[in-house]
Amino acid sequence: MWQATIDFLLYVQHLLNEVPNPFLRVLIRLALVVGGTWLAAAATKWGYLWVRRTLLNTRRFEGMWAIILSSKLIPRALQIVPLIVMGVLTGTLFPEGRPLRAGLLILNKAYFCFICAHVFSASLAVVYAISNWRRRVSASPQKGIFQVLALMGYLFAAVAIVATLSGRDPTYILSGMTALSAVLMLVFKDSILGLTAGITLSSNALIRIGDWIEVPGANADGEVIDIALTTVRVQNWDNTITTIPAYDLIAKPFKNWRGMSDSGGRRIKRAILIDLDSVRFADLPDLERWSEIDLIRDYLAKKIREARAYNAEHPSATASIVNARKLTNIGTFRAYCDAYLRANPNIRQDMTIIVRQMDPTDRGLPLEIYCFSANTAWADYEAIQSDLFDHLLAVMPEFGLSSFQVSSASSLRRTASALPPPKA
Repeated sequence: MWQATIDFLLYVQHLLNEVPNPFLRVLIRLALVVGGTWLAAAATKWGYLWVRRTLLNTRRFEGMWAIILSSKLIPRALQIVPLIVMGVLTGTLFPEGRPLRAGLLILNKAYFCFICAHVFSASLAVVYAISNWRRRVSASPQKGIFQVLALMGYLFAAVAIVATLSGRDPTYILSGMTALSAVLMLVFKDSILGLTAGITLSSNALIRIGDWIEVPGANADGEVIDIALTTVRVQNWDNTITTIPAYDLIAKPFKNWRGMSDSGGRRIKRAILIDLDSVRFADLPDLERWSEIDLIRDYLAKKIREARAYNAEHPSATASIVNARKLTNIGTFRAYCDAYLRANPNIRQDMTIIVRQMDPTDRGLPLEIYCFSANTAWADYEAIQSDLFDHLLAVMPEFGLSSFQVSSASSLRRTASALPPPKA
């Protein structure tokens, strides 16, 4: 059939050679080439759509086949069919040695190079989508690498197109480009920096899709939703989207909370300010009342035995309270806080748990709680932290302690109004 088609086209060429007007012969040949190419393109597109519609109606495609059918790979690959038809029509209908024939064939080859790059780019997009589908993610940090490969494909196609149109060897074009490399690096400095930064971020897994990052310089605080060739998109917690140049993440510091998410524990680090005037030694009623608290019953029994043994060995303990060993309300409260944290199921027991006193300030004595929540989700973390300090602040008066806060103007006025009037 192929030979019959060629023979038919040669017969048409023979008939065209008998047309007396040369200009008319050229117009007829061009019309046949353009019309045949257009018909091939239309038939290819219609056939593809019919086959695709038939397949989708007969069965449901999922996974890899669904990705391929929904991609641009097949339509771009089918564009080669009209190019082949155009080349065959041009080569058979136009006699050899004619400039128009040579020009059309050159354009055909140049467009073929572009289609190859286009198909290569679509193939990379399909591979990227399939790899994400297998990993059960919507996007992955390898997107920048695929974009680099696609860009290289278009660069090679551009070199091939220029070589085809100019009739030069591709190595000659490449040698000319190396001479302009210094100028190109200067002009496209930002693009090159962004390109290398994007590759560095992707290859070293500095950030990934879904990471929570903070970039103070860009006012970005949220989840990474896209890692492109030269940019990184972050959806902030207020649902705004910030686009950050990839080079900024290499040149400037940023915080990635991935380690916190992977560890399964989010740090709680907050201090309770205790009024220094409420700190005192514990008396017997205090010890009897605190001994009823389950969390510190064993602790108090041990400390009381140690204190009694020490005081019995040192007669001077009865002479002055300073010489005796006695428990304090703040020390007992600190022990209660530690026991409460270790008994709390919402606190990670395999991570650091510390209750410590910080340096006293003009705002009181800071008692810092340092631990890790068992849930890293933002809302759950805040709920766990709030419940923890709600309880500790509410239980402080049971230990004779009061929290410190700066008096407001209204409280000062109430205090002043409660004072007796000055004597005349």
